[in-house]
Amino acid sequence: FSEMRLASLLAKGVASDAECLPAKDAIRMATINGAAALGVADKIGSLEVGKLADMIIVDTSSVNMIPLFDVLSHLVYCCERTNVTDVWVQGKRLLENRQLRTIDVVDVKKKCLETFEIVKQALEQQSKA
Repeated sequence: FSEMRLASLLAKGVASDAECLPAKDAIRMATINGAAALGVADKIGSLEVGKLADMIIVDTSSVNMIPLFDVLSHLVYCCERTNVTDVWVQGKRLLENRQLRTIDVVDVKKKCLETFEIVKQALEQQSKA
């Protein structure tokens, strides 16, 4: 979301035109136009039969999303990652009601801390040498 917001605000600033790069165009840049730029618009970038289906559900009842006058504008200018409640990647649900379904978060945190300790010790030994 922040990339769409930044692109739109930068375009408005550079052009000195508040109507430059409206929300719907920023969303198209992040989806179908982004896929086209990567040369994969036949596989991703829009919800169509035969394409890989990546989707999200956004909670529009959070304080940062109300009042909701324009859904597209809010997705670009107000929405944050914390508003995402559900995620599907290639049709597989990975996040449900803000809970990861395919990753053991406790295990990931444990492995991160173990790796941190290894790196920390290596850096400490390196600095002593």
